[in-house]
Order: sequence, then structure tokens, then C-alpha cells
Amino acid sequence: MSFFQDKKIAIPGGNGFVGGYVTARLEGLGAKVFVPKHSDGWDFTKEADAKKLYLQDTFDMVINCAAFQGGIGFHTGKQGDLYFSNLLMGTYLLQFAEEAGVKKFVNIVAGCSYPGYTNHEELKEEEYWDGKVHESIFSYGFARKATVVQGLALFKQHNFNSIHLILANLYGPGEHFNPDQSKALAGLIKKFYEAKKGNFPSVEIWGSGKPVRDWLYVKDAVEGILKAAESYNQVEPLNIASGVGISITDLALIIKRIVGYEGELVYNTEKPDGAMRKMFSVKNMQEKLHWLPETKLELGIAETVEWLDKNYEYAITH
Repeated sequence: MSFFQDKKIAIPGGNGFVGGYVTARLEGLGAKVFVPKHSDGWDFTKEADAKKLYLQDTFDMVINCAAFQGGIGFHTGKQGDLYFSNLLMGTYLLQFAEEAGVKKFVNIVAGCSYPGYTNHEELKEEEYWDGKVHESIFSYGFARKATVVQGLALFKQHNFNSIHLILANLYGPGEHFNPDQSKALAGLIKKFYEAKKGNFPSVEIWGSGKPVRDWLYVKDAVEGILKAAESYNQVEPLNIASGVGISITDLALIIKRIVGYEGELVYNTEKPDGAMRKMFSVKNMQEKLHWLPETKLELGIAETVEWLDKNYEYAITH
């Protein structure tokens, strides 16, 4: 990927889970990366900070990984905050990128921005506008979808080059394992890991165990993001996913086996399932990027379990 050599690239959210991997990969490819960290005072819900970003340098590209989000349980009681914060971040970063003359804006968008009530086998890009997002994550999903609308508007008015990559659920070493922010896969790994250590008789599974999800290993996600950043130049959304669906129950059984836990699964059906099926079509991704993810789910989970074992105290608090 010599394309990125000496490119000036800003990565809002570049200190987060996926953003950290994007940053490291680009630095390894010789890009000149700038990461505006929240710990250094950057806050893109503030108009002034978003404007200030584009005064730092004349960036060739922005890869927007900034988001305020978490797993399905994280959304309860935070719906207004999630909508407001994510809407402001996306709006300001896109608007001022166009005004500053950024050559390309790569927008990382959550898969929950897709219609949440569908019986289709796969979520296809051409059906992205065909229904409302799921109630369980509506405020976050709609705010992220609004950035796709904004990108289209800026393209039509100013011919601004923004691309919008709709990512499947990500997992891998370094992700959130704290209960407030972890998603289903990380949450299950933590439960089985602790159950084995504590010799607990059972592990609780939220919901019915029937929902199907598409899980993408974070290192694969980064390769897809960078391939699109290099060669995809259409404003229409593009899925970045594994294209493989697995039920929560089957996922739990894989994790149980890898962790080496021998107890029972207990379903708490008072907890929400969320959307029943969320598997992504990768037809367009394969055609446009000439690429498919390589990491098998079992291998990715094993590497994530190994990372948790080595970094447990840090992992459960971040």
C-alpha cells in the first residue's frame, strides 16, 4: 500500500479500538498520521475543536473513527446523549473537512444504522434506506446514518469525496471488556473466562440466543478500511464485513470450547435480543475492493481470549 506513503492523514477516534489499529497500520505504511486525542483536550462535539483540527495541517485524508457508543446494554438511559454527541461529531467533522479542502473523508459507520426490522438473509447496501433502525439502538444508529446523508449532500453540492463504510460487529485484542461498553462477543468471552476461573456452574446469555450476527476481526476490518480508503471513491455506502452469520448460542458454544469452560448456559429472556438478523452482504465489497477477510472466527476468538488473559485488569476497566 505505497499509496499511503507520506500522506497526511487525520484520524479522529484514532486512540480507540479500531482507530488504534488504523493508526498503527498507517504509521507502518509511512503515512504522516495525526491523532487528536480526547485525553489531550480534543472534543468534536464542540464546533471550535472540529474547526481547529483542520488548522493543524492540510490533510490529504481524514479517517473518522470517532464515536460515542457501546453494546446494547450501554444504550439504556443514554439515548439522548448518544444521539446528540454522535450527531454533532459527525456533522462538524464532515462539514469542516469539506470547507478545509480535505481530499477524501473516510467515514466509519456502525452496522446498526441499517434497517433493524428485516427478514432478508443479508443486509445489502441498496436496501440501506428501506426501513427504520432498530428500537434498541435507534438514537445511535440514526445519528450515524445522518452522516451518510450529509456525505451525499456535500457530494451533490460541492462534489466532496466522502466514502461511508458500514462495518459489521468488530472484535479482537484490545477491545472493551468493561461491562458498560462491551459488545456481545467480548461480553461472552469475559463471562466464560471468569466462570472458568471462578468455577461457576453456569453462564448467563442475554436474550434467547437466536439473533444472528456478523463478526469481523479488527485486523481484517483495518485492511478493508484501508483498501477502500485507497481505491473506493463512491458516496454510496459500502459494507465491510465477514459475510458470515452466527447465532448468539453458536457463538457462545465456540467461546465456551476455546476458553475450556464446562458449565451450563442459562438464558435470561428478560434481556433484549436486539435485531434478530444482522448479516451483511459482501458482494459489493468483493467486487469493488477485490478483497475478503481472512481470519477465521475461531482463530480470532482464540487470539482475543489470549489477549484478555494477559491484560485482564486493564481490559475490564477500559
